[in-house]
Amino acid sequence: MLLIFLILEGLAGFLLLQNNYVQRVASVKATNVVLGSIHERISKWRDYLNLREQNQQLQDENTKLRNMLSDAFYIADTTRVFLADTSQHRQYVYFPARVINNSVNKQYNYMTLDRGRNGGIAVDMAVIGPEGIVGIVNGVSEHFATVMPVINRNFRVSTKFKKNDHFGSLSWSGRSYRHATLSEISLHLPVSKGDTVVVSGFSDSFPKGTPIGVVDKVEQKDGSFYTIDVLLASDFRKLHFVTVVEDLMKTEKQNLEQHTSKKP
Repeated sequence: MLLIFLILEGLAGFLLLQNNYVQRVASVKATNVVLGSIHERISKWRDYLNLREQNQQLQDENTKLRNMLSDAFYIADTTRVFLADTSQHRQYVYFPARVINNSVNKQYNYMTLDRGRNGGIAVDMAVIGPEGIVGIVNGVSEHFATVMPVINRNFRVSTKFKKNDHFGSLSWSGRSYRHATLSEISLHLPVSKGDTVVVSGFSDSFPKGTPIGVVDKVEQKDGSFYTIDVLLASDFRKLHFVTVVEDLMKTEKQNLEQHTSKKP
């Protein structure tokens, strides 16, 4: 009986719309509004689902651009004669990677990337993000890599102020995932809140000048040095895509330094 009632109800509604122009127009408008709302929601949901693919495309494009920048090359001494066709030799190669695991609330935080040995990644390679340094690769398997980030108690990096090239050392105290401590800065040096801190030329992994953060707080320590709180450029809670950096000249430099240090 219920089925018959529904059929008759539907038929009555159909006849009403067919024989009543006003009702038919109102019904069409109502239907269009409902369908339009449905299509709009579907479109927004489709755009949301495509965000990951779009982010990956942007990361790939950024990596290609990094590999084309002049900073990726070592500029040889052009005052001498070279048999090679160019005086520019590539020093850095950049690999895109995605963060698939990450911690920010431990004393020895870690990060896992979806790219490993098969993707050209090796231990001690630098990892940078869209805003600045992230960490150092400390473990590699065929398809994955683990990273010791800046927010790890064992992390150290040589730094300098962008404005005057004065050197210091950056470490993490374990207090906040957004802040690190800059030390070995003498009191006679001018330091102000907002000063930019970058990687020095003494790093064996990071390209010189890679952003680290900005001075957030300055205090005096032991009468000779500052204790400087640095607001990190990278927000480790929001990292999804990073870039791994290979220094093609790192081994040559280290071998030369080791050989030289053994001489009397």
